[in-house]
Amino acid sequence: MTEIAQTGEGGGKERAQSPEVPKKLGRIARKLSASGEELVLIAPAILHSQASEQMLTIARMGMLDKILGYLVTTDKNVHFVRPGLAWDSVRSVPLDQVTGVEYVDEFHNNTLKLLVGEKAEKIIFYDDLHGIRFYQYIRGLKR
Repeated sequence: MTEIAQTGEGGGKERAQSPEVPKKLGRIARKLSASGEELVLIAPAILHSQASEQMLTIARMGMLDKILGYLVTTDKNVHFVRPGLAWDSVRSVPLDQVTGVEYVDEFHNNTLKLLVGEKAEKIIFYDDLHGIRFYQYIRGLKR
């Protein structure tokens, strides 16, 4: 995964290169690009509400050979993608509706809570560094 933003010599933020797109997400990446969205961050992750206990265990253990879903963040939206053979399952949240992000249990279980108004959704990341980068990106937008 590519860094989200880098600080240049002048102290300003510069956009980094687009993140590497996993082969499974090629269709989604092309559709997002065609609709004018710029990829910012791609991370293996699953939504707690859509996962079985076995899926949650796989994600918490960081088993990257069994990735079941991705969090695809663009400059406009956060997309939760479950790649499929014939079609992909995608749930999207516009970034302007996101009110914040919180650690769950001080991030001991790779879980963040994405806040959208009064509602929240837990996101389990396969790698805690991806979760930290997502947290930093959202916090930076909300400042």
